Amino acid sequence: MPYFALFDNAIDDSARLYQAYQYSVFIKPTDLNKLDSFLQKGWALGLYAVLLGDYEFGFALQDLPEKPDHYLVLHWFAKKTILVNIDDWLTKQADPNKPAGISQVRNDTDRQSYLQAIEKIKNAIDSGDTYQINYTVRLHLRAYGNPIRLYQRLRQPVPYAVLANLPDSAGKTAWTLSFSPELFLSIAKNGLITTRPMKGTAPFLGDGKDEMRADFLRADPKNRAENTMIVDLLRSDLGKIAQTGSVRITDLFKVSRFGSVLQMTTTVQAQPRAGTTLADLFRATYPCGSITGAPKRRSMQIIDDLESSRRGLYTGTIGWLEQCSTGLGAYGSFNIVIRSLELKPETADTYSGTYGVGSGIVADSVGADEFDECGWKARFLHQLTPEFSLFETMRVQSRQCALIQFHLERLRDSAQAVNIKLDFEIASKRLKEYLQQLPANGIFRVKMVVDREGAINFSAVPLKPLEGQQSVIISSKRLDNHNYVRRFKTCVRQFYDEGWQQAVKKGAFDSLFFNQDHQLLEGGRSSVFIQYQNQWHTPALSLDILDGVMRRQVMNNPQKYLHADQVHEGVITREMLEQAQQIKVCNALRGLFSVRLQAEPGL
Repeated sequence: MPYFALFDNAIDDSARLYQAYQYSVFIKPTDLNKLDSFLQKGWALGLYAVLLGDYEFGFALQDLPEKPDHYLVLHWFAKKTILVNIDDWLTKQADPNKPAGISQVRNDTDRQSYLQAIEKIKNAIDSGDTYQINYTVRLHLRAYGNPIRLYQRLRQPVPYAVLANLPDSAGKTAWTLSFSPELFLSIAKNGLITTRPMKGTAPFLGDGKDEMRADFLRADPKNRAENTMIVDLLRSDLGKIAQTGSVRITDLFKVSRFGSVLQMTTTVQAQPRAGTTLADLFRATYPCGSITGAPKRRSMQIIDDLESSRRGLYTGTIGWLEQCSTGLGAYGSFNIVIRSLELKPETADTYSGTYGVGSGIVADSVGADEFDECGWKARFLHQLTPEFSLFETMRVQSRQCALIQFHLERLRDSAQAVNIKLDFEIASKRLKEYLQQLPANGIFRVKMVVDREGAINFSAVPLKPLEGQQSVIISSKRLDNHNYVRRFKTCVRQFYDEGWQQAVKKGAFDSLFFNQDHQLLEGGRSSVFIQYQNQWHTPALSLDILDGVMRRQVMNNPQKYLHADQVHEGVITREMLEQAQQIKVCNALRGLFSVRLQAEPGL
C-alpha cells in the first residue's frame, strides 16, 4: 500500500490526510539545527511535512549519551486532503468482509517484576534523585488482516489519533495506529505554543459511577500532585524559549473521558521570543516531560536503567507542520505517542505488534494500583474480539465422540489465539451434556459454535455414509498466499463451502485449493495427503491452513493410518498432485480415505 499519514480528530470527526509520498529525511540529534532548513527546502517544492520523533532522540538533547539509530524524521508528501466522516474513508480503504484483529497479547513484564521496579523508583524518590517517574512496559501481540480495518475497529474518541504507513530508517514498512488523547505541542500561526500534559487516570466503566470517579480523580491529592509536578516541568521547558511573562496555565485539573479511561489534563501556553526556531522549540521541550518524570534528565536515566526495552516511537511524537508567514514561520500539531500500536509486517497478512503502556509513579503510588491502571489503558485491546465465530464439527456415535478431547483442546487454543474468552471447563461440560441428549443409536454430525463473545450453541444432524469411490476436483479459485484466519475453523469460509458444494454437484467429495504461488493448501472440508515417489506428503501449516483434528491423528501416527514411518510437511505442486501414487483426504467426520483426482476441463 502507498505510504500515507492520517491525523484523525475523532472528537469532531475531521482529519488531515497526507498522500503521494516523496521522500524522507532522518535527522540525528547532532543535526537538529538543520531542521528549519530541511523544512524550507521541502516547502519550496510545494510539499507537506509529517514528522515522527523517537523517544530516544531526546537523550542527546538532555546531555545524555546519544542513542544510535533513533531519529526525528521528516516525511514529505505532495498531497493533502481535509476529510470529514472518517469512518467512510476507512471503510473504502479496507474490505470490511475480510477480518482484522489481534491475537496472542502478552506483557513483557510480569506483575512481580513490575512491583519490584516500582519499589526501586520509590527508593529513588526517597533518596531525592527524582520526584516522579513515568514507568512503562510493552505488550507484544500479533495482528492480522488489513491494518486500516484494524484501526477502524479500535478507533477511540480522542483528538490526536494517527494512522500512518511510513518507511523506517531501514526502508521497511512500519504501521502506526495511535489513539493518543494527549497533546505535546500545538503551534498556532501567531506563534502561540500550547501543551496539555495528561497526568491522573481512572477507568471509565459506563456503570453509572463514572461521574463519581471523575470527581474523585479531580480532588485526589496524589493525582493532583502528579499533574502539578509535570505542569511545572513543562512551564520550565517553555520558559526557555518564551517571552518574559507569557507562560500561563488554563483549565487546571480538567477531567475528560478518552475512550475507556478518564484523564486529568492541564493546559500550558507560551509565546516564543522573536527569532525562536522550530529546532529551538524541540531542543527546549523534547521529549515531553509528561512521559519522563521530573526532573527530566535524571528521570530519563532511571527509566533507561529500569525498562527492559527501548521505547522507540512510543512516548515520542507524531505531528504535521505547514508553512506560514507569521509566528515561527510554521503552524502545526504534535501528539504524544501513547495508546499506540506499532506493527511490523511478518507476511502479507500478519504483523508483529508492540503496544506500550505506563503510568506516573510518585512517592505515594501503590504498585498494584499502577499495574491495574496499565490494564485499564490497554483494556480496549484485550476486549477486541474477532469478527467471526469458531466452530467444531464432530462425529458422534451412540452419544460418544472418540475425538472429543482433541476438538475441545483445539477450540480452547483457537479461542485464546483470537481473543475470545472461553471457559474450557464449562465448554467441556456443556458439550458432554449435549451429547447425552442425542438419541442412543445412530451417527450424528454435531456442530459446536462459539461466537465472538464466548456464547456456545450446538446443533446435530444424522450423518449419512459415503457411497462408492470418492473423488476430488481442483478449484479454479486461487487463495491468497497468506491468510491468518484460515488457520482456525471459523464462520469466514464462504469460499470453502462454495468449493465443496461445487464438487458435490459434480459428483465429487471436495474441491482442493491452491494459493497464488500454485501450492496446494487443503480441501473445502478436508486435509490432503499424497503419496509421491513412494513418500507421503501433506501441505505445511505455515501455508495458513487448518490443523484439522483428523490431520493431527494422521501426523501423530502415520504408521497406523498410512503404513509409513513419516509424513513430509511442505510444498505440494500441481504436478506432484497429478503424479501422486495415492491421494487421501480426511476430516473428523469421515476419517481418512482414498480419493481419485477428477479431471476438470480447462484446468
